[in-house]
Amino acid sequence: MEELKNEEKGNAKAAERERQKKSKKKNRRNEMRKSYFAGMISMLAIVLILAVGTTFFWPGSSADHPGGFWAWRKTAAIKAMISQLYAGDVDDEELSEAMYQGLVSGLGDKYSTYYTKEEYEAIKTAQEGYYRGIGVTVTMDGDKLQVTGVQDNTPAAKAGIQANDRIVKIDGQTLEGMSLNEAVSLLKNSENDTVILTIRREKETEPMEIEVTKEKLAAIVADGKMLDDKIGYLAISEFTGLTSEQFQKAYQSLQDEGMERMIVDLRGNPGGLVTSVCDTLRQILPEGLIVYTEDKNGHREEYICDGDTPISIPLVVLVNENTASAAEIFTGAVKDYGIGTIVGTTTFGKGIVQNTFQLSDGSVVKLTIAHYYTPLGNDIHKVGITPDVEVELPEDATSDVQLEKALEVVKGL
Repeated sequence: MEELKNEEKGNAKAAERERQKKSKKKNRRNEMRKSYFAGMISMLAIVLILAVGTTFFWPGSSADHPGGFWAWRKTAAIKAMISQLYAGDVDDEELSEAMYQGLVSGLGDKYSTYYTKEEYEAIKTAQEGYYRGIGVTVTMDGDKLQVTGVQDNTPAAKAGIQANDRIVKIDGQTLEGMSLNEAVSLLKNSENDTVILTIRREKETEPMEIEVTKEKLAAIVADGKMLDDKIGYLAISEFTGLTSEQFQKAYQSLQDEGMERMIVDLRGNPGGLVTSVCDTLRQILPEGLIVYTEDKNGHREEYICDGDTPISIPLVVLVNENTASAAEIFTGAVKDYGIGTIVGTTTFGKGIVQNTFQLSDGSVVKLTIAHYYTPLGNDIHKVGITPDVEVELPEDATSDVQLEKALEVVKGL
């Protein structure tokens, strides 16, 4: 009897274990069904949001919006086509950079652009007033570059290059058929740290090869000289971080020489930094407003002169159709205050201001952010500044008739 009872107890336990086992399997199946249906519901919800709700819930969802979902999907589709079908080599970095450039260029504003980190570093150096070079000024003489000047303590001076030397080759390349700009670009833009110049020099029968190491040099952007009748001539080629300082030195030097009248030549000056032109103008303007800017929200920023050193001698400012931007700020201030006479042709007409914004990877976006106005509130954008005395410089002119007119005008002031 005892054995039978034990056997019945064992059978009961086994049956209970079997029931528990079946129950666990059933629970697992139920959990799996629940998870499956929950996942399906989530997927359907996402599909519905993307297919139906995008217009309402996704910012900039239209196909024309660059930040929208459909634009992202279109970009991804094009990238997939390139990856799968394009027969040439693909550089993902170049594709990305071109896409960023395209986004900014879509504004249709030639003054707004995108720069890679490396591109902006070069531009920033130029804005500061520096360049990588050897320290010579040149002009084109047939198929040769004639050295017209060598700056002191520069690589060219240290290498023994002299004024009137003629450069016939740059790194072995002849200059035949090149314009002055093309030849200078070849000289400046070589990626090498050194440049090999083949030079012909008077009284030397054979050409010389001179290797010159490039350095970071200060560009001469404001320079002056004394003309006849104690008329000072001061040319400003660009408004960089060095312009105000160089203007001050040249201006003071001319004053020390007894300057009684002055001509400031801004012809061909493309502009530059607003801060630079304001610092330069503070040396000659009376007290008051130099220029002011207004952004898209109507926010106004003013640049003021304390008027400590107003100019006290007759002044003429020479301009032409390539006098632009910051150079027009200079011109507009002189004209509005009546401290000088403007001579030449109507200026370019760039009355807008750009600012740069650096991204996390070091690249930079430059955007037009405001209009600027002369002290009297004139908006010169796409209009320019009309000179007080208009005089053209004909292409076939044998002399600088604009400068000659400026001399005539300043003598009569």
